[in-house]
Amino acid sequence: MSIEVTSSSPSPAADEPKPPVRERPNPIGRPLSQARPGLRPTRGGPARRGSHRARHRRGLLLTASCAAMAVVMADAGVTTLVVSELAADPMTDQVPASQLTWVNVVNFAAVAALLVPAGRWADALGRRGVLAVGVALFGLGAVAVAWTGSWPVLLGGRLLQGIGAAMMLPTSLALLLGGLPPARRRGALAIWSGCSGLGIAVAQAGGGMLVAAHGWRAIYLCSAGLATALLLVVPLLPKDRTRTARPGMADTLVPAAGIAAAVLALWFGGQWSWTSPQTVGCVAVTMAAAVKLTFSLRRAGAGRRPGAAVSAIASGLFGAVQYTVLVMMPLYLQQIHGLRVAEAGWWLIPISLAVLVAAPLAGRLGRRRGTPAVIYTGAIAVGAGCTLLLGVGELSAWMVLALAVIGAGIGALATGTFTAGTLAAEPQEFATAAGAVTAARMVGGALGVAGSSVLLERHVLSGPHDGFTAVLVAVIAVASLLAVAAVFTALRAARGAHARAANGRVSAEQEVQELHRLLAELRAALVQVRSEADYELSRLTSGVRPAYSLSLHP
Repeated sequence: MSIEVTSSSPSPAADEPKPPVRERPNPIGRPLSQARPGLRPTRGGPARRGSHRARHRRGLLLTASCAAMAVVMADAGVTTLVVSELAADPMTDQVPASQLTWVNVVNFAAVAALLVPAGRWADALGRRGVLAVGVALFGLGAVAVAWTGSWPVLLGGRLLQGIGAAMMLPTSLALLLGGLPPARRRGALAIWSGCSGLGIAVAQAGGGMLVAAHGWRAIYLCSAGLATALLLVVPLLPKDRTRTARPGMADTLVPAAGIAAAVLALWFGGQWSWTSPQTVGCVAVTMAAAVKLTFSLRRAGAGRRPGAAVSAIASGLFGAVQYTVLVMMPLYLQQIHGLRVAEAGWWLIPISLAVLVAAPLAGRLGRRRGTPAVIYTGAIAVGAGCTLLLGVGELSAWMVLALAVIGAGIGALATGTFTAGTLAAEPQEFATAAGAVTAARMVGGALGVAGSSVLLERHVLSGPHDGFTAVLVAVIAVASLLAVAAVFTALRAARGAHARAANGRVSAEQEVQELHRLLAELRAALVQVRSEADYELSRLTSGVRPAYSLSLHP
């Protein structure tokens, strides 16, 4: 018996007229078919506008962050010119010459001490707000320094500038990294690091001329104007959405007190005597703060970010190299070659320009070869530049080349150490990590400057210009130590990668064996099912056969 099933639904007629298709008018009210020739409907308009807005936002964020870095570094670089000018100002007639350096010390100690607390509070309260407060304090401090006629008020203004700078540095970098996708962070960090060279170059090139033309107060008026312009841009920056827990008062004050005491001990240890009560007291405060901080980190599980201690040590060594070069090179040009302050500033411009150029290039090298390769390259460049400078006896093109090579090495080291210390952190802790790296760099800088001062006074080596020769040799030794540490880190990373690859191969073989076992069990189960099905079929067919049969025809 065959059954044929036919469909009873009527088929549409072939010649049935189709309803007219109404054209949807375009936004200008004219049907698309009547649009003027040459005009094409735009595709992806909203997407393009969104992409344009994202690029504009990223550009504004990069500009504002780099401007904050450049303003702080320019202020730090130009203050070395102010100390010699203050000696001739009537305001300091009653101030001993040895205390004029407090203009630098107060600012430096405030920045170094408050970087870590400022970063932690920025991650907890919001980075854009903390950046705005820091810029405002920096500008107010600059105004106070520029307009005051009192020495204590001047020191208070410099202290206020240091507090503002401590809030600006970690928050600007954290805002930049948090507002970019991970693939763009390394390059942006390299540009941000290079802007330190831009700020110092502007200070060295224009600071001397500005002081000669309008006096030292004009420098701080310029700083106040730049801070005002930056403060107008900060509200346009994107907000950060991540927040961390608020630190306690002890977590804020202990690192600040310990770092400030360490900076004071390193800066004034030689002047006070290393066994004086002031120096011993500062060292005791530093050690007590270090012990307290170590126990706090252990209770909080500080091992969640491996490599933090190594990056802090590398940043400290880099700070010793950087600040020794920035402080001792002007003295070298003035005392050995007889240059004036403005002339020495022009000769130091190759260092700053090399930093500005080398930092982004180091970011590209880091993407291809890794951060240890960047640190190794920078350390070798600093060592080579200092070695070449030892063989140069007069002002010449060879000295310009040596200074440029040193600057290129500093730019690469800045990018490498900041990358190692910040990008390894979680995005919600970028400001804390940036503050810790910068604080380690500044403490290392204080140690480098103090050690260089001792070498200049003790005459460890013999020969002409033995003090500066000893300083350059010490810089070469520290740079070599950084290079060795970078090679050791790279070898350890390669060994770890090899071990992970071996473990991955072993786990892959284990997975294959486990899959083979499961498939064998599945095959055995299917064979069991088949045998049982054959048994049931044979049992059913051995009984009474039905009286009819069913055949199906297609």
